[in-house]
Amino acid sequence: MAQQKTSSDESFSFITGLIAGFIISAPLAAWLSPRSGAETRQTITQQGTIIRRRVGETIRQPVERVQAQVSHVQAQLEQLKGDSVDDALAEGKAIAARQHPDQANKPK
Repeated sequence: MAQQKTSSDESFSFITGLIAGFIISAPLAAWLSPRSGAETRQTITQQGTIIRRRVGETIRQPVERVQAQVSHVQAQLEQLKGDSVDDALAEGKAIAARQHPDQANKPK
């Protein structure tokens, strides 16, 4: 009869394979690398700088649009605050008279 492997035997086999793979692959990767470590670090740093700049630009564009909209709304609010109630009523009556000219001449 075949013996069943226990969970601890499987874990030990996995860990042993993992360590052996690292021991073999790390020096091999370093030896076959197309660039030196300093060149690789410099390339990674340059790519990081480029990505950081692009992300900043991407975020800045919508923020600037929102700020422009907020400024526009604030300007409209300031304009509305400057109007008096009588001016607003007169403007509303003028608009109503343009839309319904037949009712503007009727007595109240």
